[in-house]
Amino acid sequence: LRKSIHFASYTEALQFAKKVDELSTIMDHHANMKIAHKCVNGVDLEMELFSFEAKELTQKDFDAARAIDLVYAGNPINMKDYSYDLQQESIALFPAEPRGSSKLLRVNSNGQVSYFEHFGNNISSLLEGCHVVFNNSRVLDARLAVDLGDGNEVELMLLDLGNVDPALPCSDHRIQAMIRSDKVKVGDVYSEPVSGAKVQVMDMRGIWEEEEESGGNGSDCVVRIHSNDVISDFLSVNGSVPIPPYLHREAVESDKERYNNVYAKDGGSVAAPTAGLHFTDESLAELGESNISSLTLHVGAGTFMPVRSEDAREHAMHAEHFYVNVGELRSIVKAMEAGKPIAVVGTTSTRTLESLYWLGVKRLRGISGSDDTKQLELGQFEWRGLSVADPSITAVTSFKALIDGMSDDEILIGQTSLMITPNSYNFKVIDHLVTNFHAPDSTLMLLVSAFLGKQNDVTTIYEEAQNRGYRFLSFGDACLFSRPGVQLPSERK
Repeated sequence: LRKSIHFASYTEALQFAKKVDELSTIMDHHANMKIAHKCVNGVDLEMELFSFEAKELTQKDFDAARAIDLVYAGNPINMKDYSYDLQQESIALFPAEPRGSSKLLRVNSNGQVSYFEHFGNNISSLLEGCHVVFNNSRVLDARLAVDLGDGNEVELMLLDLGNVDPALPCSDHRIQAMIRSDKVKVGDVYSEPVSGAKVQVMDMRGIWEEEEESGGNGSDCVVRIHSNDVISDFLSVNGSVPIPPYLHREAVESDKERYNNVYAKDGGSVAAPTAGLHFTDESLAELGESNISSLTLHVGAGTFMPVRSEDAREHAMHAEHFYVNVGELRSIVKAMEAGKPIAVVGTTSTRTLESLYWLGVKRLRGISGSDDTKQLELGQFEWRGLSVADPSITAVTSFKALIDGMSDDEILIGQTSLMITPNSYNFKVIDHLVTNFHAPDSTLMLLVSAFLGKQNDVTTIYEEAQNRGYRFLSFGDACLFSRPGVQLPSERK
């Protein structure tokens, strides 16, 4: 099998060749590649697939060819196609009061849109018959200040606490952080003004880009906080609630409760899994404990990073850490075996469950490292190579392979950079999705577009919601989406 792709420059051809190499490693089947330089007319990357041991074309060759086509995918993913005009007045500065009184937009399995005035009065009856999965990560008070030494205090925002051991003192950790200054350098030592603790800059990662309205750019770095307090205790005393920068306001006392879910448990997020903010203790009781499972994905500040590349496939997806109790995953498997659809609350829960599916596929494929349940890892587009080898693997089969031989009280630990994109990603686990209205330049717009498929234009749905007075982003109203062709049990009656 031969394929030739023309690129405008040698650099572009090399970048694509690297992606093919990464894909080939996942599939354990490498293409022969040759770059033919055309000088002023660009570069041709020529690829050949052939099973030399078998001395003929095999299924591996055809699978690899399909995977390469997925990577190339012909047309770019133009972010302009997944953007919309977000009006400033549509951004919710505070949550609906009381909790659960937000509006709900529903898109059913046929693409029909309906509108509900009260989330709490409708969600449990709509989700009746589903198994519902929540992200129970708790937001820590991750926004601090530091004194630069000249009397000026600037913001220090902890960006990722996903792999921080909550039982160890701050000084034992190197933590990714943003300091709102362009003068930061390795070796600098600043003071946290409330406790007096020293904050040492251990490494520099680059510029943290942010709009001027949100405070402007800062320095993306790695710091060590010299304190014997565990991180959660230190932050609860010295930090403030890390509400999103686009709210353009200071955190208030009510944010401590309202920027966390009522079922939040394990601290480690620096941004809330906001789809869950609409649920109350009453709505959870109505769903029923036996119909609920929880997992933990600690949300990092990368969730607010916009897609700046014109082609979304060139965006570097942020990694987030997850912790999944084996007993909880077994409950999900039992629900699927009983024919119950899986309804997921939030894009973080979605990424976690879909990632676990691919990690199970890696285990079934015998890929190196896939059997280490404490250091599981899924790359941004690893699913491409995994998806073509055996597309018939079910979620039940994959999950069972992942937890085979483990006891219910054990924990799957890992990180995922999974990027879900429209027109190519096929969901393997999720049937229904509860989520908020997302920012126009975010990877989450790509995820919900992929989920709804071609029968609905998310931007059109969002524009109409704005016209109807729906509130957007973290403290805004909710959506309940169904995958095309997958009805809610409550709507079959």
